[in-house]
Amino acid sequence: MFADIKTVIVKNRKLLYNIKTGGFAINFKPMTKNYRNFLWLLTILVVASFGVWQWSKKTVSAEDLRFDEQTLTVQAIAKAMPSVVSINVYNDQEIILDTNGQVQKKIVKTYQGAGTGFLISADGLILTNKHVVGVATKTAQYQVVLSSGSKQNAQLIGIDPLNDLAVLRILGNQLPFLEIGSSKMMPLGTTVIAVGNVLGKYPNSVSKGIISGKGRALAAVTDGSSLVEDLDNILQTDANISSGHSGGPLINLKGQVVGVNVATDKAGSAVGFAIPIDDAKPIINSVIKHGRVIRTRLGVRYIALTPQNAIKLEAIRDRGALIIKSEPGLMAIAPNSPAAKAGLTEGDIITEVNGIDVGDENSLSSLVQEYQPGDKLKLRVVRGFQTLFIEVILDEFIAN
Repeated sequence: MFADIKTVIVKNRKLLYNIKTGGFAINFKPMTKNYRNFLWLLTILVVASFGVWQWSKKTVSAEDLRFDEQTLTVQAIAKAMPSVVSINVYNDQEIILDTNGQVQKKIVKTYQGAGTGFLISADGLILTNKHVVGVATKTAQYQVVLSSGSKQNAQLIGIDPLNDLAVLRILGNQLPFLEIGSSKMMPLGTTVIAVGNVLGKYPNSVSKGIISGKGRALAAVTDGSSLVEDLDNILQTDANISSGHSGGPLINLKGQVVGVNVATDKAGSAVGFAIPIDDAKPIINSVIKHGRVIRTRLGVRYIALTPQNAIKLEAIRDRGALIIKSEPGLMAIAPNSPAAKAGLTEGDIITEVNGIDVGDENSLSSLVQEYQPGDKLKLRVVRGFQTLFIEVILDEFIAN
């Protein structure tokens, strides 16, 4: 009889299962105290074992994480490298030769400088900095050196009138190009890698760091030269951005472009800057779609307000875009611009664009560039102690 019975504990009772009949019968006789103590001990041992297992699992995960970041770094660099190019800039220069008393004029091609760029399409579009193409004259010539070492002459497609960006083109239809990521939702501490032609003679150089600041507005020395760039809505990184890095990609661990290397601040150590890729997307899209650089125009000069500069500027707000002359002799409002037609005036503070706050990570320029010429915007404007809502219709920025 007992060979046909199995005992299972259910709610402090013995549940008898008859193997032959397949039926259950409950023995209502309570379990002994010793048996209950045994079950408690067994439960504690199981829980403790699970805790030890989880702890050991976390220890292994931390080691895996360190290994994974190194692996991801190597993979991201390998993914990006074929699309990164070196750019050499030349210009025609007239020289005078005096040979045996005979004066002759001769045009020679002279080297102007070097920088970096990266392919953004399979048919040869290259994004770089405006200051890399530098001598954007009719006689300027651009030589692009691919990662394979092959060289091509490039055509200047357009220059961004509002940011330090330019687009070149080389011949090709199956060229490797970089995946465009997003910079808007990227948190501080994100690992990034700067790729470039360091010092103009060390191509395919990389440096690694993190995003250490966002929404910077400052004047910084561009690419180690004496040129000072007024920068707005800029990413700050401690990845080393040296001379020659300018125009190169700042990538994440997925190998996606999140910024365009642009400048360094010589007053500090490991303080580099990059234009957020989201601010470059309008010209990327316009060149791919229309074959030229199209920028939307509001028509104001402004300073991005911060708690620090608001006191100096005697502004009544410490956030927003203060419409003001940036330099003597310049106008705060461009004549016949959308801003002028809408009635904006110098001293106005624009605090919202279509309900989105103007601030550190949403500069006025970047918000306006999300729209197309002809689009209507509703601006929230502080004028003195009044708050106004002003509608403007954007037009296209036409460079002189």
